[in-house]
Amino acid sequence: MSNYSRQRKHRSLTAITRHERCFFALLQKRGIGFMIPARIVLAVQDSRYVEPLLNYAYGSSYGSALQVTAFTRMDSFLHYMSSGEVPNLVVGDAEMLESWLSRGDAPVPWLLLSEGDSPLSRMEDGSSTPKYQPLPQLLEVMIACCKRNGGSLEKQNAETTPVIGIVSPLGGSGKSTIAMNMAKQLGVLGLRVFYLNLETVNSSALFPSGSVGMEGSFSRLLYDMKASQELAPRTEVSITPYIVRHHSLKCDSFEPSFNVKEMTEMTLEDTSLLLTSLVSCHHYDAIVVDTEGYMGERMQAVLEQAELLIWVLLDDLISMHKCCVWMDQLELKNTALFGSMKKRSRFIVNRFTGQLVNSLPRKDIGIDDVLPYIPSWKQLHQEELLLSSPIYQREVLKLCQQLLDNSGIRPALAGGG
Repeated sequence: MSNYSRQRKHRSLTAITRHERCFFALLQKRGIGFMIPARIVLAVQDSRYVEPLLNYAYGSSYGSALQVTAFTRMDSFLHYMSSGEVPNLVVGDAEMLESWLSRGDAPVPWLLLSEGDSPLSRMEDGSSTPKYQPLPQLLEVMIACCKRNGGSLEKQNAETTPVIGIVSPLGGSGKSTIAMNMAKQLGVLGLRVFYLNLETVNSSALFPSGSVGMEGSFSRLLYDMKASQELAPRTEVSITPYIVRHHSLKCDSFEPSFNVKEMTEMTLEDTSLLLTSLVSCHHYDAIVVDTEGYMGERMQAVLEQAELLIWVLLDDLISMHKCCVWMDQLELKNTALFGSMKKRSRFIVNRFTGQLVNSLPRKDIGIDDVLPYIPSWKQLHQEELLLSSPIYQREVLKLCQQLLDNSGIRPALAGGG
């Protein structure tokens, strides 16, 4: 096995690290300091040792603090270490480390997983720790080594958590696919993300979270919010008990509600309170909101509160026409809100095939970005493929970088809380 297959499934690190460096460099230019996940190479020949460690690391709070690439074959490990990608720390068994160190590559801090006395453990430029110990303790040792060797940047900025609203003038535009892929890519980069679906019928229900949550927890949360609004003075609602980890999306979320009536009865006040509660808990760097495909009260709350609005268009007459009507109606209804909203908006064309055929809906808006058409999705029968297209993920990652650089969004707590 050239590289541990489960790790490759979790994250294609070699294809993304260049983008990561650009992403964090842009944030550092803006004077934003925060915890960058430490990049660790794990080199252990026993796959039975590697699997439980990775399962625990990515299923726990350590998943946002560490990014681990694991190797169980010597040749693959040595090839990676000579490829120019420099991790914060190499952790391995004696045989793997000896072969790497004997080549005299560029110095990288290393940690030996020792099973007894070893010549490596007595070398001054490395450290050692028992190979077999409680996993939380082992991961803490790795983090301590990274901090000691300058492998992290401490958080300096504590701005409010930004809300990113994904909106569209029509259903079927790929809005939910964009929202989920954006949440996933931000999560893969190490940011602490919450994905909030406000659709009447929740599209993310096709992608089970993999977590054990409260049955009907979102329904219970809606009930608690309505009850809190009837009290005088109004009491704050704690959302923490209702949050679940969505392993497919690499972010937190709520379990989907299948009660359509509850969702249609969700008011502007309910939605505003929910968004405010998520922001005020200070657990997240970004909140990605997937909205309904029509102008209702839930949509109005997002238009009012989101720091960034991403309008999803298709290059066809109906999409452009509906966007024009939406924008015209918003301007007539509330000129001040419309002006504010335009400043916070970016327009992207989804399923772009290389050339824009139709005219833009208004002269005062332009296309800020495009996302590609993926032909294999036309006859899709496996939902998870919507989250695993290398081409689409690459373009969504670029979009995330541009948004974070140009929109003024300031991550509040990268690396988790």
